[in-house]
Amino acid sequence: MRKWTNLRNFRQQLLVLSTLAGTALWIVSAVRADSGGAVPPTAAPSVQMGRGTVKGQHSNVRSRPSLSSEVVTQLHKGETVDVLERKTVTEREKSLDWLRITLPTTAKCFVNAKRVTDGAANVENLNVRCGPGANYRDIGKLSKGARVEVVEKKGEWVQIRPTPDCSGWIAAELVDVEAAPRALAPSAGTPEIVTPPVAVSPTPAPSAPAVSIVNADPDILVTYVVKDGYVGAVNEPNAPAAFELRTMEADRLSFRIAYLETSETNLKRFEGKHVRIVGTQRWRKGERYPVIAIERVDMVW
Repeated sequence: MRKWTNLRNFRQQLLVLSTLAGTALWIVSAVRADSGGAVPPTAAPSVQMGRGTVKGQHSNVRSRPSLSSEVVTQLHKGETVDVLERKTVTEREKSLDWLRITLPTTAKCFVNAKRVTDGAANVENLNVRCGPGANYRDIGKLSKGARVEVVEKKGEWVQIRPTPDCSGWIAAELVDVEAAPRALAPSAGTPEIVTPPVAVSPTPAPSAPAVSIVNADPDILVTYVVKDGYVGAVNEPNAPAAFELRTMEADRLSFRIAYLETSETNLKRFEGKHVRIVGTQRWRKGERYPVIAIERVDMVW
């Protein structure tokens, strides 16, 4: 009788262990729902931008960094992608790393047919969507005059080839991101050259930066700014710069925020796009608009 009782207790313990193992496997598969096959867990790469190679067999690219957002396209093992951004998102009490990537030519992108004339956008900030309808999420924007390759027309919408400004999101665990090259260590017998640290003044020296700002005039206010807006070309003959930062258009009205001054960054490619400007602003007393000497331009999605 005692032997039979011990045997029954052993079977019950074995059943509990089997149930726990099955639950653990279900949780792992749910986390990797965007993969066609099991992907061994890897440490998050330190590289934020660069090239990556897809390691999942059927990897979903989504319109937003969320497992509930629309699937824009699928990538397969061995395909390469351009990584633009990395973001960690907490969803359903679980954290998942996502990568924003440029879309492959196989992705289906759509724009309103009324907003395209002779293969070019006829309005500013035209939304490119992941489906033929305004209820689909936007995955990029087109500036007025931007050329597009029309694939086919579907009712009031036209399918176009993805442009360089279109992007989607893929789970970071499905992509191997190339590591940045490491500096070579000095070989034995070769003296290591140590460069002393260089003190950087908060105000750029006139000869070093691309755009020099001199605040010798007490009537000029110089500040470090970070501003959002839309880049536009300036047609005024006596304007202090060729480009400007404007507010978003509402009821066909848009207002100037500041002039943009630069000699290295090609602002033409940002024309009509939503950007974040980082730089040094100078505002002369009595002038209506300031001038921002650009240090960095980032796209805002």
